Amino acid sequence: MLVPSAEESFRRGLIAWSEDRKREAMAFFEAAIELERKLGESSPQARYLSYYGLCLGLVRRQWHEAVRFCREAASREQFDPDLRWNLARVLLGAGRRGKAHEALRKGLRLQSDHPGIRRELRRMGFRRRPVVGFLPRHNAINVYLGRLRRKRSA
Repeated sequence: MLVPSAEESFRRGLIAWSEDRKREAMAFFEAAIELERKLGESSPQARYLSYYGLCLGLVRRQWHEAVRFCREAASREQFDPDLRWNLARVLLGAGRRGKAHEALRKGLRLQSDHPGIRRELRRMGFRRRPVVGFLPRHNAINVYLGRLRRKRSA
């Protein structure tokens, strides 16, 4: 059930976020979560958690907590591509590119024309196949040969 005051706080947080007032947005998202809890909701809405987690990561650099909030939100609302996008941005900030790419691909399967997800994937670029296909990407031989291939093609 929607709590009107929490929904208003969340809406104001989205406006602050879009106007690049990140700290203010974080306060609004946190307020939305607290308002729901105070008014008897057992757990806050997934989008409140997701955006609060995004702020925790990008504003406070608390990556572990940010990933936890965003993961919980994405697992509760599995059909919302925005939550996957938020999770991916937090994972990227935490230095977990592979997991971020996986979250973006899942979000793209939910909404193939999502502009934020498409922009993030373009920004990440693409990886070529490992030089030696039967070895893992992080194997020292593949890393070395991949660097040589990149230097040669540059």
